[in-house]
Amino acid sequence: MAKKIKKLKKDAKNIGGTLMPNGAELDPNKELCLIEDDKKGQEAYYKGQKMNYLDYYAELADREIKVNNGKSANSQSLGTFAGWGEGTLKKSYMRNKSNG
Repeated sequence: MAKKIKKLKKDAKNIGGTLMPNGAELDPNKELCLIEDDKKGQEAYYKGQKMNYLDYYAELADREIKVNNGKSANSQSLGTFAGWGEGTLKKSYMRNKSNG
């Protein structure tokens, strides 16, 4: 049996703040949500699907670091990739063979 994914209710009120004191928004696309449930306490959601409470705060912390470094809160850049193959990496064992 497939695991049922808990969805965010349409009338749920977001109590999570994503605006930093300097005015920078950590969730410009409104993908993260933290609500207060009377029976279960606080529940976190990402794009309307339930997520782990600690993962919610970890995501906010990661976004804060990005914003403080001058990047977009939603950026997912991994950097540049030079590629694989001959001539793309200087291999120390190849350099040692040619030297003797």
